[in-house]
Amino acid sequence: MQGLWRNTLAVMAGLLISVTALANPAPESLKIAIVAFTQGGKPVFGGIAGRVIEDGWLEQQLSQRGIKLQWIALPHAGAGPQINEGFSNNSIDFAVRGDLPSVIAGAGGVPGKLIVPGGSGNNIYLVVPTQSTAKSIEDLKGQRLALHRGRPWEFAFSNFLASKGLKLDDFKIANLNPQVGAAAVSAGKVDAAVLLSEAYALEDKGVGRIIWSTKQGANDWRLVSDLWGTDSFIEQHPEVTQLLATAWVKAAWWISQEQNQDAYYQLSSRAGTAESVLRRDDQGDPVAWKERWAPKSDQQLKAHYQALSDYALANQLIRTPYDITPALATGFTNQALINLHLSDYWPALRGQVATHP
Repeated sequence: MQGLWRNTLAVMAGLLISVTALANPAPESLKIAIVAFTQGGKPVFGGIAGRVIEDGWLEQQLSQRGIKLQWIALPHAGAGPQINEGFSNNSIDFAVRGDLPSVIAGAGGVPGKLIVPGGSGNNIYLVVPTQSTAKSIEDLKGQRLALHRGRPWEFAFSNFLASKGLKLDDFKIANLNPQVGAAAVSAGKVDAAVLLSEAYALEDKGVGRIIWSTKQGANDWRLVSDLWGTDSFIEQHPEVTQLLATAWVKAAWWISQEQNQDAYYQLSSRAGTAESVLRRDDQGDPVAWKERWAPKSDQQLKAHYQALSDYALANQLIRTPYDITPALATGFTNQALINLHLSDYWPALRGQVATHP
């Protein structure tokens, strides 16, 4: 009976998408914005986006409908404001955006819906110059620390500080993006920096030393990015939105299989990060490889974004509380799992997929 009910719901959802799609002509293009590395004047994408491109299924499906797939490369610095502007004026249709910037954008009235949640997220690192005598965060109290404010890793790092009875005000914060922060550590201009996987590159060069990472913290402290879409595109083109969501989940499923790890590292290394760095970024991670790529459930999302909203409000990053619930359009993720016969693949999503396609 449960299987019959699940199939009936899936059929009903498919009919609703089809009826809505008939009311609007297909768009000329599907524009997806994501932070990317530029090589030889051309953007190179890694991770899930890179796999979607390599797989070719989405581009083929869109081409059959007369729709052009466009990837918009964004620089690491300033990606958030560009996404917000693109969502506000509909110059982009979808974007991969970090969780804290999404809270700031949502509280500021930027339209958008979350269609595919990210997995467990990426690790962040606290790095000091090689010659530093600091061995713990307590040793750095009152010193210069590079941290890009308002970005996803701020929330993770602040949670770490709170676990040690510290706060950002206990340090002299230099608002620098990770790339500039890494250079500042190398040059001895700061006493420490909160970085991403480039922390390992600094160790390789002998100019930096990692003294802490989120591998030693709670799983909810990581840098999390989700796939968001504009309200207007999702409302006018639900069938096309479903194609994108299905391609995204399909890519996450492919990467999550251990036999594809080597191919994943080779693919992602094209986007500017050495394969050895990518591998070390994952070594010693307490979250199993398969589960790292599982989209978060609605329950997990609501709890995570509520904590983010509370943090942003307390630190005056937003003026009013933000509730993620109205922005959740994860029915597209649930339907993708059904379409791909992956309803039972990630245990945390089984109940949600069965009851809310």
